[in-house]
Amino acid sequence: MPPAFAMRFSATPEGFERAFTALRGALDGQALGAAPRYNVELVFEEIVANILRHGARDGHRLDVLVTLELGADSISLTFDDDGVPFDPRTPAHPSRRSRRGQGGFGLLLVQRVAGSLTYLRTPEGRNRLTVTLPRGAVAGSPAV
Repeated sequence: MPPAFAMRFSATPEGFERAFTALRGALDGQALGAAPRYNVELVFEEIVANILRHGARDGHRLDVLVTLELGADSISLTFDDDGVPFDPRTPAHPSRRSRRGQGGFGLLLVQRVAGSLTYLRTPEGRNRLTVTLPRGAVAGSPAV
């Protein structure tokens, strides 16, 4: 099945805004309840924000590809970027947290709503994270 949405963009605030607007437009054309849609937007926002904040090497402009696939029972978002290796399934190391001792809460939200997360560091040196969400509302979903 072809993806319902695929977009390549630079990991910049402007690129993020354009991609998020395009994602919302793609979701507008789908028969999707409020809770699953909220979860798709939440996952997109949190993962792309982490790529923007933490993925770039000094002076390197990141390339991000996001695909969305809508199945009968699940929704998959795949994030592919050329940033530093980072497997979000591993516990946050203290060095990854902000100076105030906080951080990692976005990933906890993603883990809470996700049915599964898979990560691969490709032979081409890219991060590939797939987040699969239930298409129906689930107990871990935030109330909307």
